[in-house]
Amino acid sequence: MVKKFFLFRRSDPIGGVKRFSESGIDIPILGIPADQIAFMTAGKGEVNITFNGAGMYEENELYVGDSIEKTNVTISCKTGEEMALIEKIMTFISSPEGRAIMKFDTVEKKAMFDNVVVSSVSNINTKIKSQPTERTSQKISTGDAASRFRNIIGEINFGSRTNKPFLDYNHELLTGIDDSNISLWRNSGSGSSAYNLANLTGNVTVQTEATALATGLSKTCAQFAAGTFLNIPDVIIEGEYTIYFTVGDPGVGAASFGVLFGDDLGETLGFSNEGYSSLFTMRHSGLSGKPFETVTNTAESGSIAYTFPDKSRTTEVGSRQFCYTFVIRRDKDFNVYLHNHEGEIIAFVPAFTERSTNKIKSINKGKGKYEKITKSIPSKVTAGTSNRTDGNLLLQRLGTAGTNVTSSFAGTLARFGVIKRDIGDSSATQLAKDLYDLYKPNL
Repeated sequence: MVKKFFLFRRSDPIGGVKRFSESGIDIPILGIPADQIAFMTAGKGEVNITFNGAGMYEENELYVGDSIEKTNVTISCKTGEEMALIEKIMTFISSPEGRAIMKFDTVEKKAMFDNVVVSSVSNINTKIKSQPTERTSQKISTGDAASRFRNIIGEINFGSRTNKPFLDYNHELLTGIDDSNISLWRNSGSGSSAYNLANLTGNVTVQTEATALATGLSKTCAQFAAGTFLNIPDVIIEGEYTIYFTVGDPGVGAASFGVLFGDDLGETLGFSNEGYSSLFTMRHSGLSGKPFETVTNTAESGSIAYTFPDKSRTTEVGSRQFCYTFVIRRDKDFNVYLHNHEGEIIAFVPAFTERSTNKIKSINKGKGKYEKITKSIPSKVTAGTSNRTDGNLLLQRLGTAGTNVTSSFAGTLARFGVIKRDIGDSSATQLAKDLYDLYKPNL
């Protein structure tokens, strides 16, 4: 009998190999033996396949009431043809002959059966869990009674001590009377009170009227006017990091987001530019060249297309996006990633650093033979070179960078945090989704 396999491709790979996904959107390619199927279920327009023995770990030590969910893949199909698809998969598995591989590919938009839908990345969801789930709540476990809240800050479970933030400015510790200037925004991260925000320039006010029309958010937040900012006691991070934030777009509808964070000189600056939608841009301390810029509304380098902000002027909750969550990651190799509120990678910026000096050269070996080698050449990358992804992350201002006024952030901010490590795709995805669920306006 022919050994049968499933092959799922959700997107082209970005970065290193990924071996688990809590959310189902982090694994770009998965191959798995068909004889590992435990069972299949269906919902409207989708079929879920659950597999035995296909997880990250062979042994687990869990708290009472916790379990690690089995690996499972959800694929989209034409509505009304769910049972037919399950039957076709059963026939494929049980047949002693025929094709050895059943492929579902959203990149080439091809599948073995015509009732499968593979038109976008949302049509395949691949979960390989590594974190235990509370069986009652179906949420990631917070541990035993003694340690249950150790990794929770401002209603967000960061999952582990190593993923807890150094800076975390959230709705719980934002001090001030409604519509008055912020008197104190306490830091809930491990950097402690030394990094509280107490000094401001211009009018940065507290907004306690947490509604979609007023702030675009469901929690107390800060309102930044153009050219205003809060002073952050110096934070310097040399290598990898994770930045996360939640901003609101109230009923009037914003045209764009501006520069949200940076340093006093304007060398470090980040996130976007006023007047430009769907634009991700950053530069780091010590650099003077043009910041890297990449648009998010096209699917490139394995990222998905995402447009922000939603320019619709409708004021009805649920009819457009009011709350925006973003997670920025720089990994140990200086690649940079941007995740949206669904955890999807909407921008990938490959590393371009001072050490980006290796080039492939063809060496003539004689007699018509050539050999390709990687040869190190003297660096031509300087502090003034454009599009670099290296340099230190220096944070001194929240709301702008340098003397920037025209491109500064003007909007509502409910949360801003920094983790001094790259928490990885899966944790970043979960963080982005949890933040969105916490701060989005209620229907």
